[in-house]
Amino acid sequence: MISIIRVASCALAFQWIVVAGQVMAQPAPSGDRERGIELLRLGKLKEAEALLKQSAQARGNSLEALYDLARVQFAADNYQRSRAACRALAVKDRKAMLTDLCMARAFLVWRRASRAVEYVESALAKAPNDPDVLLALADLKRVSGDLEASKAAYQRLLAISPGNPDAQYGLGELYLIAPDNEAARRAFAAALQSAPEWPDAMYQLGRLEHGTQAVALLERALAARPNWPDARLALGAARLENGEIDAAEALFRQVLKASPKLPLAHARLGMALEAKRDFQNAEASLKRGLEGLPNDADAALSLARVYAQTDRPEDAFAAYRNASSLEKTGSRALVEAGIYAMKLQRNTLAQAFLEKAVERTPKSAPAQARFADVLLARGEKVLAKQHYELALGGEGDVDRQDVRRRLAALK
Repeated sequence: MISIIRVASCALAFQWIVVAGQVMAQPAPSGDRERGIELLRLGKLKEAEALLKQSAQARGNSLEALYDLARVQFAADNYQRSRAACRALAVKDRKAMLTDLCMARAFLVWRRASRAVEYVESALAKAPNDPDVLLALADLKRVSGDLEASKAAYQRLLAISPGNPDAQYGLGELYLIAPDNEAARRAFAAALQSAPEWPDAMYQLGRLEHGTQAVALLERALAARPNWPDARLALGAARLENGEIDAAEALFRQVLKASPKLPLAHARLGMALEAKRDFQNAEASLKRGLEGLPNDADAALSLARVYAQTDRPEDAFAAYRNASSLEKTGSRALVEAGIYAMKLQRNTLAQAFLEKAVERTPKSAPAQARFADVLLARGEKVLAKQHYELALGGEGDVDRQDVRRRLAALK
């Protein structure tokens, strides 16, 4: 007589079946695997690993299951453990596509794109339309600096898998390198739409948004991962931009309490203190931050403001020049330097700063308006009128009523 008996074994997620005296193990449903992958995206690596190990046992430690386990180490950014996970795949089948893909991912974790190339190419030859292979190709090209090839690979993946959140996220990272912040914002927003609980997408989008929307996104990211210093710093920066200086300062000090040597935390605390007009302590914090992060344009600009506010013009102008060189495509430092020079009645120097500002950002309303101011101060009324008009049609925050008043006075 054939009998079927289900034995409780939740830990192993198996159904044990007795058929004519023979015991057979049947794989559990795919829920463990799906939940494990979801937990990886949430950054809950220990919980994800436990479920994926359970799933791997239920799937007979297949190549696919072992690759899923390797994903945990990729997410942890741990090269040694990634290689160890890949060795398990190699033992099963050294020539399998997933073994190649695993090795490629391990080398990308190690930031060795040149070592990953052969494995990506081998995996691509075996499975040219596999989404994970295309994602690895796109990521490889991005970290190698081949942005056009990377973009093409991400778009190819999206053509096969519309709405793929990893492809959208990768595009966002690519556009940050480009740089094209608006395109990056759209890409991260698309990634978050496809994966609404993804903290990384919340974090990246929050850094590119402004106002209450930025704060809300970063609060969600931090709630999902409470011990995430980068998200705490980004939330502090968003609150500082919103004028919530005390709240921002508290967040920066929380990070420094856990990581006293973190340069970015010192730099952001200095920015908050500069906003509070605590210039002495702001200067010390900003300098400490810039020692570790000399390319931090925001901190460099804040230090220039400290020098300007404490009547050290030559130090201020040197700091403004440094900040403007770090901004590369922006003109905040140039505009502020021009305004400060005009305040000191150094109009020739002001014109030099502001002329460069409008060259760099011709559509910037603040740059055009302030350049018109210095032209007017130097008696160049016709040119001043032209640039006031450009300011009215420009982008960014400027007192347009004041610009119209100045224009009317020139007629």
